[in-house]
Amino acid sequence: MSLVVMVAHGLKTLRQSWPPYAGAAVALAGGIALITLATNMLGALGTATDGLDQQTRTQIDDLGSLFGIMAGISLFLALFVVSSTFGFVVATRRRELGLLRLLGATPRQVRTLLLGEALAVAALGTVAGCLLGTAVTVPVLRILHRADVTPVLLAMPSQGTGWAIATCCGVGVALVGAWRAGARAGRTQPVEALRDAVLERRRPTVVQGLVALTATGALVATAILAPEMPLLFALLVGMFLPIVAVIGANAVGGLLYTELAAYAGATVARRDPAAHLARDLARTSSRMTAAVAAPVVAIMAVAGSMVLAVGATADWSEGADRAALKSELVVEQAERPERIQDVPGVGVSDVRRTAQVGFGGGPEDVEVVDVAGAAATRSLRATQGSLADLHGRAMAVTASYVTDLGGRVGQTHRMRVGDRTVKVRLVAVVPDAPNLWSDIIVPDDLPRIDRAARDTGTVFVRTDAGADVAGTARSIRDTGAEVSTGEEWVGSVSAEAREMNAVVLWVMLGPAGVYAAIAAVNAVLIGASQRRRETATARLLGATPAQVRRTALWETVFTGAGALLVGGAITGFTGWLMRQAVVRDVPEAPLTFPWQPLSGITAACLVVLLAAAVAGAYALRGGEAAE
Repeated sequence: MSLVVMVAHGLKTLRQSWPPYAGAAVALAGGIALITLATNMLGALGTATDGLDQQTRTQIDDLGSLFGIMAGISLFLALFVVSSTFGFVVATRRRELGLLRLLGATPRQVRTLLLGEALAVAALGTVAGCLLGTAVTVPVLRILHRADVTPVLLAMPSQGTGWAIATCCGVGVALVGAWRAGARAGRTQPVEALRDAVLERRRPTVVQGLVALTATGALVATAILAPEMPLLFALLVGMFLPIVAVIGANAVGGLLYTELAAYAGATVARRDPAAHLARDLARTSSRMTAAVAAPVVAIMAVAGSMVLAVGATADWSEGADRAALKSELVVEQAERPERIQDVPGVGVSDVRRTAQVGFGGGPEDVEVVDVAGAAATRSLRATQGSLADLHGRAMAVTASYVTDLGGRVGQTHRMRVGDRTVKVRLVAVVPDAPNLWSDIIVPDDLPRIDRAARDTGTVFVRTDAGADVAGTARSIRDTGAEVSTGEEWVGSVSAEAREMNAVVLWVMLGPAGVYAAIAAVNAVLIGASQRRRETATARLLGATPAQVRRTALWETVFTGAGALLVGGAITGFTGWLMRQAVVRDVPEAPLTFPWQPLSGITAACLVVLLAAAVAGAYALRGGEAAE
């Protein structure tokens, strides 16, 4: 057969084999919708920087990084789920492909047939996904603004770029998934056309084994290096290591998930015949078991790891702030901050000020400090160099700034202050305290900095020895300012940051959870459609409809238990890694466990599994006697 004839035949077979491919189109459309949404959000941020102050632009830049991570996760899930779905679809057509081979089709022609079908599915799924992603963009932007995630209401960007990116991703994901499945289909033997049943392979191939070994090696190496790993590097590893672990687990998913499902159902199988049959099905139907488990493992591992990484960052920030802050009182919204020093009982009044300067090729907010006051109230100290040199044309930076951008004590940099460029020398590196000072610190006697500096309204106060702290706080409140203790202030700032992080995570991971549910339900429906003969035979042997449905429910439960175990193990490993880095940097950092978001993720996975179980039971509701 010629390639043209095979492509034409592919379009015909697609019309005949549309039920399983409908699931692949739905999976692809969901992934493209996620990518379109993430691209639109990034585009909206790019159009919102005109006329905004530096603080707002900085916040928008930070959101851009988060939305970029969301786009990466969306692409990973789309490639992951669609590839698995195409492989599952091809596996259900082994007899048909074997018949084509029996009629003389070559492996290349079989692959071309599947690629032709994949292109048609890609066109349908991409268009549907782009339309869906565009439709939900405006509501999502409004939700983000109402939740105070975005400082301004972002407008819908032009759809040309977003649709172009989504289309490339959609076609690429579909072709990659189909090519991987087609390579396996090309090895289908003609004798498959004569078989009523095919024993699915559970043993991983050499390539799959190498992928799993590589992922295991990465986990072992990370565990060994964890006690010496810097926090920033640990955070980066914590973002990407779960993806590596998920890929490794799914490379051997046909063996791993089936064994775990069989183990999970061992106890129940002894008491219920339907559960016993479900356990055997979960163990022998490796493709369906792996296809249902894969999205659950992915969302559990990736989402759970991100929650723990963000929580560890908040713990580190709170611990660093508490260790450094020596002020008994913190004043906010002070109209005349300089007058706090005149209040009876106030020993040191450290007014927090910032300034916008030109540095490193762009605008930058820097901390303007009175070195003596900051040292007394915020424990400003040098880990490299000396704060005694922080005066005049000098600057200090935090340790994380050096890690991110480099630099060493003694280097000279150009800084634009107002309309004049000043050469400043890096004289010290200070510890990180994210809420107490910025990454770049300059002295208050830097030439012309007084013209650019602005009060933030926050004053750190050390009281006189023996002074009544409560009385001093009342006196400061009489000036119209808000006053809290240092402990209260750190707690409120940390709580606000955690709340904002939770909102951002739900926005980033919520759509991915919905996508995982679609993928799991899709896999169950495709598998159920291929089991109608088996279901009818079970009915002929005396199984009731209730027993058939209960078998489908138990199979999904056992599969889900194994998936949650793998996803939970990956999440737990990431959490341990993050904690090692946090306590290494800040030994007194608090340990908070994000029960609520982790419970929400677990509940979302359970809902995914419940939806898949109900879908499977519903699909098998009408099994009749075998013909």
